[in-house]
Amino acid sequence: MKSISFQWTEGVAPWEAETVVSTVAHIQEVMLVLGQRAGLSLNRGELRPFGTWVIPGIPRGSPYWSTRWYVDQSLDKATGQIYAPKFINVLRDEPWQQVGPHYDVAIVHADLLDAPERNAGGTSDPHVLAATEADLAAVLSVHRLRRIPEHDDRRMAVRRLATRSFGQVLDLPGPNRAQAVDLVQGRRVCTNVCVMRAAPRPEDILELARQEHRSRIVFCRDCTNDLLDHVVATHFSQN
Repeated sequence: MKSISFQWTEGVAPWEAETVVSTVAHIQEVMLVLGQRAGLSLNRGELRPFGTWVIPGIPRGSPYWSTRWYVDQSLDKATGQIYAPKFINVLRDEPWQQVGPHYDVAIVHADLLDAPERNAGGTSDPHVLAATEADLAAVLSVHRLRRIPEHDDRRMAVRRLATRSFGQVLDLPGPNRAQAVDLVQGRRVCTNVCVMRAAPRPEDILELARQEHRSRIVFCRDCTNDLLDHVVATHFSQN
């Protein structure tokens, strides 16, 4: 299994970062269990929570000198939003990705913008809560989730956002799946009671998270099967 690198901007609270890291770690455990049940011998990918990092000895502003540089490359100074496709391009091109392919998870405190067909809010308030690229990276913004007044509800929303976003990195719902799947804002989404359902607004995330909690469902059966397919395909492609 690939290792998973995490970084977050200075404005991200410790509990927000911890929630994302622990949530992704739990998904990794699910993948291991699914693989073991399928008879695979999987190596656990290393979790690398780098946080808000700086490389000592590299001049400020040099390429890849810090988390701040990633933000500077993708920040729209007119709106204060981070343009997610640019951020993901930086992750794709980083030297560490070239040397050792891994998953990247970035958590930002600024608002996030994606390609026009993927934004929520219409032309008056374009934004996304997260942006992803399959088999590579997820960028999550906690900016709008902070409008949720209760701390426990915010934690639940962060956890669901992290689960769904990393699920998209793992290519869920599966690209060849025909049932219980739809296209919303240019992304495949599950239509079962499942964490892979679309939730473009914080209130949507909270409502669906509560429903999934009551139903004791994270990934539905279809998405669990898709996740197993991904684990198997990744295992044999690496070998």
